Amino acid sequence: YIMDSDKNYFEKMILDVVMSIKHNEYEWPANWIGIDKLEFLDECLEWLEINELYEYRTVINNEKEKIQKK
Repeated sequence: YIMDSDKNYFEKMILDVVMSIKHNEYEWPANWIGIDKLEFLDECLEWLEINELYEYRTVINNEKEKIQKK
């Protein structure tokens, strides 16, 4: 069970990450390699889907493409 305040905090945290990625302001943890980033982004996509925040999926998918091209 997730309390509403925890859910709201988590939603804010995820959306802050998405907006930081969108504006090229996000800094990945120094020890994360490409696969770590992709796993995190996949989890974000899943969370966005579950919470019906489809408009943010494009940002995550674009970031995944950038990482996969490296």
